[in-house]
Amino acid sequence: MKLLTNKKVEDMVLRRARLKAATYGRESMLSSLPSLDDSGDGSDGTDESTAIIAAAAASAVVAAVEAMKEESCSSSSASSRGKVDPTVIESVYRDIIIPLTKDIEVAYLFRRCGREPPAEFAPDRMSTDCL
Repeated sequence: MKLLTNKKVEDMVLRRARLKAATYGRESMLSSLPSLDDSGDGSDGTDESTAIIAAAAASAVVAAVEAMKEESCSSSSASSRGKVDPTVIESVYRDIIIPLTKDIEVAYLFRRCGREPPAEFAPDRMSTDCL
């Protein structure tokens, strides 16, 4: 499995999962923005639509940065504003999802070459080892 492991990519996936978990369930900063359908001035509304989309992207970045700051300041406090604990999601990805994905990739490659995968990559084993 070491040949399938790209530590940089795994770290990026874990960081992304942690960030998504930290921002999940937070109050959206976009509720005060007008909808894209309201152009208001009778024109095609392209400039206004672009401004709304840019504001939405900026508010998403702000929410993500705030979530990461809170996460780093209060490493394991229960006073986090999120609905799920980011460390739990990160550990699920690290301990279950990533290893299971590697097993499935190896089994797929064996079958693609016309061979049966070894017993350690058999489908019946994969469903029970992670539980």
